[in-house]
Amino acid sequence: MVKTLHDVAAEAGVSTATVSLVLNGLAQGRVSEPVASHVLSVARDLNYRPNLTARTLRTKKSRTIALISDEIATTPFAGQMLAGAQDTAWKAGWLLLFVNTDYNQELERSALATFVQRGVEGVIYAAMFHRRVELPEGLRNKKVVMLDCFDSKGELDSVVPDEYQGANDAVNYLLDQGHTDIAHITIKDDTVAKNERLRAYRDALLRRNLPVLESRIIEVEDSNAEFGLKGMNEVFKLQDRPTAVFCFNDRLAMGAYGAIQRLGFHVGQEISLVGFDDQPFLADALEPSLTTVKLPHYDMGVVAAQQLLRKYQDSEREVTGMQKINCPLVIRNSVGRVSR
Repeated sequence: MVKTLHDVAAEAGVSTATVSLVLNGLAQGRVSEPVASHVLSVARDLNYRPNLTARTLRTKKSRTIALISDEIATTPFAGQMLAGAQDTAWKAGWLLLFVNTDYNQELERSALATFVQRGVEGVIYAAMFHRRVELPEGLRNKKVVMLDCFDSKGELDSVVPDEYQGANDAVNYLLDQGHTDIAHITIKDDTVAKNERLRAYRDALLRRNLPVLESRIIEVEDSNAEFGLKGMNEVFKLQDRPTAVFCFNDRLAMGAYGAIQRLGFHVGQEISLVGFDDQPFLADALEPSLTTVKLPHYDMGVVAAQQLLRKYQDSEREVTGMQKINCPLVIRNSVGRVSR
């Protein structure tokens, strides 16, 4: 039997008005936190689902938001951004529509027009990797939160990973294990992630009064395993080989593993490695498993959806700018204490 709002109220022991406030995301300042949590718990237990069509006709509000991205749906670990946004919307009684454009501008324009026609209340504009983007004109006057990207004018709320904090924690972890000669394999492309991670690498060494040697910074053409192997080969050519390497991402680290093993060395013993991304089925599958920094995709999706829903509740809410989400260090087995 389909459960109604009255069923939830009866089971929770509160009025239908209270249930309505909670399930419509309007409880703040009107319903105490314990009562609101109790109502949400009861609604979940009863598998209550609001009649969105009836509510739209009654309130003239669709309680629908949208997420439009370039390619996150085709990238398994980045797709967690979508999962985080969807879970957050659903728990608050909202529907999330999603379109993956694969960089097709015509598809993007068509999707945005469809969102407007369907009365979408706001849009999360997401990118596969952290970068500056130009927001489509069709979104300039809409409620928008940018996810894993930011607008060039700084006029919109955005949610991005804290690349600097993550890299800083990674290098400091190596330093704490006694490694004072650390190489960095990175990419040549001028990206936010590359620049912030490189800046953190430099700063971490300088704060320990260690020199930043340009010979220890190896730039490669691409961020895949092939170039990780090439980058690691360059590290082995250095005089006084470093005892540890911080790689720009996990795929470069995977290639570095290959170079190390071909030369008869052992990761975590003769040389230590740290990556970045915590890419599923890669970082934890390497042998030994890779110590790395986790890109908080799910948490980023959650925060972006929360920000967008707050915009709906408070239409006069000012832009808060860029919110950086912590990138946790995931310690596994690729780092050993320095042996010299």
